Amino acid sequence: MIRVHLTTLGCPKNQVDSELMLGMLTGAGFPLAERAEDAECVIVNTCAFIDRARQESVDTILEMARLKESGRCRALIVTGCLTQRYGADIMRELPEVDGILGTSELTRIVELVRQAASRHDWATGAPPGYLYDATTPRLLTTKAPYAYVKIAEGCDMGCTFCAIPQFRGKHRSRPRADIVREVEALAARGVQEAVLVSQDTLAYGRDLPGNGDIGDLLQALGETRMPWIRPMYLHPAHVNDRLVEKWARARVVPYIDMPIQHADDGVLRAMRRAVTARRMLDVVAQWRAAIPDVTVRTTVLVGFPGETDDAFQRLLDFMDETRFDRLGVFTYSPEEGTPSPAYDDQVPAELAAERATIVQERQDAIAWERHAKLVGSVQDVLVDGESEDPAFAWEGRTAGQAPEIDGVVYLRGPFTPGTFARARIVEVEGYELVGERL
Repeated sequence: MIRVHLTTLGCPKNQVDSELMLGMLTGAGFPLAERAEDAECVIVNTCAFIDRARQESVDTILEMARLKESGRCRALIVTGCLTQRYGADIMRELPEVDGILGTSELTRIVELVRQAASRHDWATGAPPGYLYDATTPRLLTTKAPYAYVKIAEGCDMGCTFCAIPQFRGKHRSRPRADIVREVEALAARGVQEAVLVSQDTLAYGRDLPGNGDIGDLLQALGETRMPWIRPMYLHPAHVNDRLVEKWARARVVPYIDMPIQHADDGVLRAMRRAVTARRMLDVVAQWRAAIPDVTVRTTVLVGFPGETDDAFQRLLDFMDETRFDRLGVFTYSPEEGTPSPAYDDQVPAELAAERATIVQERQDAIAWERHAKLVGSVQDVLVDGESEDPAFAWEGRTAGQAPEIDGVVYLRGPFTPGTFARARIVEVEGYELVGERL
């Protein structure tokens, strides 16, 4: 059996796909190599969300291809969104690649690895449609006590800047009972936090008659042994009174991840977001009223075609009024196959970058002010493991910190990784907190 190494790029949903492929490969007897240099077969699971992600994917492919000359690598396989979207182009323009696999045929990874030592032009033409289930083998790749659970795949919203439906397909929900089985099994393996992900989480269940919606799923997951349940990617257009009421009763962490993208109604219409700025203000207020001490995170997109100075100022005013706890900012990227590149009034990339800097600086001031109020408070912390900062032995997260995107709590004192502990917050360092064990 040849040794296999897999490199994952992109979002947590891609990480789930990688863990599924690794589960299938180890189940078939393939040993894994921690370093790409030690593997005979190297797999790159790619991202194709925006231009920077595509460039990173291509650069990584070429970097791994050099191992054919300097390392043990005999076969290079490329999987993921880039191959689903541009499979034929990759096989034509990158002769270093021995085989490719799109997102729709993950279950064929074992077959492909077995025959990839000789070039095999496998450009999948299968449309997006794959959904894993609780019985699919999966090898968790993180040593931290959390795991991502993909509850649905694809998206029906049709935002004019987003190409995801082209390579992930229409929205498809997993059955509620199957997700409950997976989360229960993860809890039995010692996982302490299930992070629920999909392209459009609040659309969950709408395509499955009799299955219930996301609120029903959260109620069911609350009956499992999983301590923390954290849903991500909540579209504000789907929020209603009934959903908020169900959410407030559910056993989930007090954390809302709701990408607004913008706060000017003209830009929102051009983006086809199906929601107004006024409505989003009301939704944020509704979440905060229903869930005590909730942390609200969002993302915004600047530089979209037609974003005038006045429109940008309305976004800043919205931030000042809403005062998000967390915010990520991205610049617009024209995506092939989407309507927005043909729009008038394209914003120069330099101006978009300037606006992104302004947004980040404005948000830093808001977030750090809110963080400062945590000093002296006692928080439940999930200890993720050893700290990346040599000044501290351990690091963890509060319920208000999602893994990999929201910063951490650096911990002083004796802690046990993979467990919960009570810690007093004694310092704030930007987006990072410092806690001492009680």
